[in-house]
Amino acid sequence: MPTSTPARKTPVFCNVYDMIPSNALTSIGYFMGIGVFHSGVEILDKEFNFGGHEYNFTGVFCVEPKVGPPGVVFKETIQVGYTTKTDQEINQVIQTLSKEFTGDSYTLLTRNCNHFSSEMAYRLTGSRPPAWINRAAKLGTMFPCVVPQGWVEPPGAEDEDMVRDRETLLPRQ
Repeated sequence: MPTSTPARKTPVFCNVYDMIPSNALTSIGYFMGIGVFHSGVEILDKEFNFGGHEYNFTGVFCVEPKVGPPGVVFKETIQVGYTTKTDQEINQVIQTLSKEFTGDSYTLLTRNCNHFSSEMAYRLTGSRPPAWINRAAKLGTMFPCVVPQGWVEPPGAEDEDMVRDRETLLPRQ
């Protein structure tokens, strides 16, 4: 009788970063689950993030885990769960999300890096990272009058070479 190979269980993590320089107030806020956070999904020793630009191609990029994009401070890693997907299936999830999360679709309050991390983790594991990571955006949508208009608009275009470099980090099929 042939034996089947058990499915590999690959851990999926959400890496959380503080977007405001560390000080006593941000430390207290972090302890209470209040702050402005960036997040990315770590799987197979790569971390996938989402950021905005003015072009209609992917805003998904890959960085070294726990380093994050420039200007953020690593806070913690949260294990979201496990995936039993094969490497090819994981790559397909990343490729699909890369098409859905274009740079010009980024908005700070309703489609940001934390929304991306939540969706990627869900598609891989069926679970989402804790909601407190994106609490600031949720509050911003509830009380838009207190959010500066500059925070709501997508960011300006990045240097085209930088955007092209990000794309080369995505795994190819």
